[in-house]
This record gives sequence, C-alpha cells and structure tokens, in this order.
Amino acid sequence: MATNGKAKNLETFMKQQLEGAQKRFEGLEQEAGKVLKTIKARSRGPAREVEKFLGQINADALLENRKVKELGRKATQVGSELRKRLDGIQTRAVEAVGVASQAQVKELNKELSRLSKKLDQILPPSVKKVTPRASSRVSAS
Repeated sequence: MATNGKAKNLETFMKQQLEGAQKRFEGLEQEAGKVLKTIKARSRGPAREVEKFLGQINADALLENRKVKELGRKATQVGSELRKRLDGIQTRAVEAVGVASQAQVKELNKELSRLSKKLDQILPPSVKKVTPRASSRVSAS
C-alpha cells in the first residue's frame, strides 16, 4: 500500500509539473505572437520607404546623367585597355610555347595552297589522281 500512495503522489506531482509547463509554454507562445506582430508593424514603414525610393529611380534619367555617362566611357576605356593587354599576354604565351598563332597558321595554309597550285601545274595528271592533298592539310580553326 505504501507503494500505491507513493505512485499516486508521483502521478499528482507529474501532472502539476506538466500543467505548469503547459501554462508557461502558452505564455511564451502569446509573447512570441506579440513580438512577431511588432516586428511586422515595424517593417512596414521601411518597406514602404524602399518601394517609394525604387519608384523614384528612372533608368532613362540615370542614362542621361553626366556622371553615369562618364562612368560608362571609363568602363569602355578600361575594357579596351584590358583586351589589348590580354592580347599581348596571349601573343607572348604563344611565342614562349613555340606554337604558331592562328594568323601564322592561316598564312601557312595560303602558302600551301599557292605551292599546291604550282605543283598541280607541274605534275602530270596520272600522279595527281594517286595522292589526295586535301586530307593532309592543317586547319586554322
């Protein structure tokens, strides 16, 4: 019987603790709801200001602005200068590796075509049929 009374006391104690925890949890939920409403209310003002500011920005007006035009010119100049530098670096890299550039390959192909025409004029027709030239050429691509 003593264990039955202790079990009943433990059950009562646990119920009280659980009810207390549920009340505290409900209080926290209510407080969290209030905080959320406050945050939403505070964010409406700045959001409206941002929308108003964005509405005032006009792309056409920006493009006609003197400073924007100046920045555009500077960006174009920097871009072309960068392209020149990159072309120079590419040329030096190709020279350092010892590989022919595209321009050199094209020039070599022109020279091969010229020499091939001369050979066609010199060689008899029977030799021309035996050796296909087109498949052995280097492409400039």
